[in-house]
Amino acid sequence: MKPVRLVISAFGPYAGRTEIDFESLGGAGIYLITGDTGAGKTTIFDAIVFALYGEASGEVRRADMFRSKYAKEETPTFVEFVFEYRAKRYTVKRNPEYLRAKGRGTGMTLQRADAELTFPDERPPVTKAKEVTRVLTQLIGLDRKQFTQIAMIAQGDFQKLLLAGTVERSEIFRQIFHTRMYQEVQNLLKDAARDQWKAYDEIRRSISQYMNGVICVDRPELDDYPFHRIFAELEVLKKAKFEGKIQRGLELLGELLTWDKRRLAKLEEELNHVENEI
Repeated sequence: MKPVRLVISAFGPYAGRTEIDFESLGGAGIYLITGDTGAGKTTIFDAIVFALYGEASGEVRRADMFRSKYAKEETPTFVEFVFEYRAKRYTVKRNPEYLRAKGRGTGMTLQRADAELTFPDERPPVTKAKEVTRVLTQLIGLDRKQFTQIAMIAQGDFQKLLLAGTVERSEIFRQIFHTRMYQEVQNLLKDAARDQWKAYDEIRRSISQYMNGVICVDRPELDDYPFHRIFAELEVLKKAKFEGKIQRGLELLGELLTWDKRRLAKLEEELNHVENEI
């Protein structure tokens, strides 16, 4: 967002109408706002933030404090701000709630807070303070707090940006560069990965439960070397609850079953031989 022109009327220390033409300051993009204490430097920032969001740039001042104490009763209080965003110019005019002189007769009347946003195309203007704030927040991509943290830091608030937490900074940059879509995709992927890990963990626990239920009794009287090797390795895996070794455990069970089948066939052969002798 690039400021083009700012009009301040009966706002803060500015009793009358004051206009700042930012384009007349040149196109270098850097200029200095300087002056004595109380000269109204911060009020310029307040006026811009007030025009956009209906609030001051800092935390000390309120919108109902903007009516100038030095202004004449008939001088209206308002801020008009022209800015350029993505090569298009927008104009927003906003006034706070304040007491003004009646149009007829004597005495004072309450001027309600109001705002109007004019677009660079043929769209009708947006009116009402809250609606203008909503549209501008959506257009710029920053709310008032984020805007004052990165685009216009009020006097005394520099430390807030420096001390902003990682989560808050991430949200600010996400708004600036419009990367919320990627954040949502990342969250969906995280949720999907978490669901997959949950399903995997349930399957792993189920397999481990069945694997731990495998009973394999050592047979010292057998001198079959493969059996003793399988038995020893299987016991080690059972103590480790087959963590990351499910596939190896299944391979050992396969070898054990193969050995059992051969052993069973041999025993059946011996049994048949004995039965024949009987």
